[in-house]
Amino acid sequence: MTVAMKNILLLTFVLLLYGTVFAQDSKNDSLIALSRELTGNELASTYFDLSKHLLDSLPDSALYFANQAELILTKSDPDGMLPPLFKLKGRIYEKIRVTDRSLVYYGKAYDEFIKVGDMQEVGNCALNLGNTYYELGDFSEAYFFYMQSLNAYEQVGDQIGIAKMENNLGTVSHEMGNLDEAERHYIKAYGIYKQEGTISDQCRSLNNIGLILYDRKDYDSALVYFRDGIELLNEKPDRTETDYYILSGLHNNMGLVFADMKEYKRALDILLRGLTFAQKTEDPYTIGSIYTNLGSIYGKMNRQDSALYYLHRSLRIAKNMKYRHLELEVYDELSGLHAGLGSYASAYNWRLRYDTVYKDLFNENQSQQIARIRGLYEQQIKDQEIEQLHSQSQVQKTLNKVFIICIVVIVILVVIITVNLRSKKKTNQILAERNIQLSSAMEKLSQSGEELENLNRSKDRIFSVVAHDLRNPVAAVTGFSELLYENFGEFTTDTQKEYLLQIVQGTQRIQNLLENLLVWARSQMKAIKFEPESLRVKDVLDECVRQLKANLDHKKVSCQVEVDKQCMVYADKAMIHTVLRNLIINAIKFSFPGGRIWISSKVTSKGCSISVSDEGIGIQPEIQEKLLDSNEGISSLGTSGEAGSGLGLIICKEFLEKNRGTLSVESQPGNGATFVVNLPASADH
Repeated sequence: MTVAMKNILLLTFVLLLYGTVFAQDSKNDSLIALSRELTGNELASTYFDLSKHLLDSLPDSALYFANQAELILTKSDPDGMLPPLFKLKGRIYEKIRVTDRSLVYYGKAYDEFIKVGDMQEVGNCALNLGNTYYELGDFSEAYFFYMQSLNAYEQVGDQIGIAKMENNLGTVSHEMGNLDEAERHYIKAYGIYKQEGTISDQCRSLNNIGLILYDRKDYDSALVYFRDGIELLNEKPDRTETDYYILSGLHNNMGLVFADMKEYKRALDILLRGLTFAQKTEDPYTIGSIYTNLGSIYGKMNRQDSALYYLHRSLRIAKNMKYRHLELEVYDELSGLHAGLGSYASAYNWRLRYDTVYKDLFNENQSQQIARIRGLYEQQIKDQEIEQLHSQSQVQKTLNKVFIICIVVIVILVVIITVNLRSKKKTNQILAERNIQLSSAMEKLSQSGEELENLNRSKDRIFSVVAHDLRNPVAAVTGFSELLYENFGEFTTDTQKEYLLQIVQGTQRIQNLLENLLVWARSQMKAIKFEPESLRVKDVLDECVRQLKANLDHKKVSCQVEVDKQCMVYADKAMIHTVLRNLIINAIKFSFPGGRIWISSKVTSKGCSISVSDEGIGIQPEIQEKLLDSNEGISSLGTSGEAGSGLGLIICKEFLEKNRGTLSVESQPGNGATFVVNLPASADH
């Protein structure tokens, strides 16, 4: 038997099933209606409830409402809703298989619950983190968080939680080959379950201890534990579906023991009994696994017809349910079976299929490992940045102390001057001059402090864009490029086009972010020349729309330009082109697929007013107040998950101020937004 066959029914608590499907559509509709009448924390609470209700049925919508709740609660959270909201977002990202974001939010929830001292939730969040790392195959991280969960459950006296963590720690140790440590954890879990009287959980632990003994080839002892588990469940009067699942696993593992002892008839009898229990659970993976084991044993007994019958039944399940590891195992058995019959051509064909699936699984595992290593590398960079900022903060504290000392010295000097004022006029004059010099130095120091603060803010903005907004499109381009390079011949034309489309879109996002970043950085360094001239706005707009046609077509958004040809302004062409281009990109980002953007103008005696409107998601009032504040840098996801740096609107505002223009916004949440640009008609205005 292969190692995979021996461990297919390892019974653990590593993967927990989250919740059940919540309320029906009527409940969701009532919550949405209620949200239109609320504001502040009551609105955040309603968004939170909506997100929970939509988690299982519409996870993308659940994520939208959770994001809205987070925007509100980040400003004010008097009821302490942020920690459970972070935990919920971790579950949502886990549901949509965005593992890195799931880890981030589970980690945030874990940290917040530690701050408020809720150790029960600390244990739950650590368990979620451990489960996620276990699924990624990062057993060291999984072990660490299971230990944190165990410590938290011990503090609150949650005996069942403690037993689960002992069981999970045993599972991780088992996977890492530490059989002695795994056995200690399993025995501790069994002792707690026995004390609590949970029969099903006792049988899980007996099964796991039996598997440790099986791996040591201590077959007689392993059989004792498997039999004890079976007898314990047979005495249980009200058996559940979970009990039948455990019974099928115990019989399967006992059958494998007898097979290794070459007692094939007894192995078949026990496996067929286990199959009966597995069929009551309607769990296709368990049924397919037992079919595979039956086929393998029939093959060893030279009963090839029976072996082929069960192996092909298992193969049908594996293909229908897309169980790749089970499919791999069946191909291995079929190849060996046909080779034993002398059908080498068939054996070769089955081996080819085995190699194909093995390569796919290997590439998948490699991709996960690469993504994991990349994440660790990025986290290391982030930690270094935090450490650097901490060092800068220490320097600033030292400067503050020096400043306070200077103030004290000045006060002492003033006291001395006051005492000796009448008798020391010359000294007084000298001290007065020094005071003026000190005041000038203090003023320069204050100005330097402000400049340093502005430079730090600029640096932080650049780090934020590079670390967060450029990372995702770069990762997407890199990932899909590697997939195409390594597996180009294996993909269909449609798949190749789809991956190329993802690369093109990622490249476009990188280009937009870099363009805004470079323009903004140049403007901060005063490197952009201001060269105003008379411009026809319609010509500039037509050029912008042509450049963004691919963006519009990709999102199926129409753009209607109704600008008067008489709309002439006096401004720098490059700056106005950047402003209008950013406003159109912003409208595309927050428009729904199939939506409409329209651009209109109004000519006045003083100049021209240009309006860029969309039918998208709109802007919350509290966000509108901060939208054009360069210190805030508000950035939100678009309707299709497009990320942004928050620099676009800040660039627009700064460029318009240089051109003696203004920018304003009008919006109602859910009814789109309109950005209005006002520019002078000539240099005289």
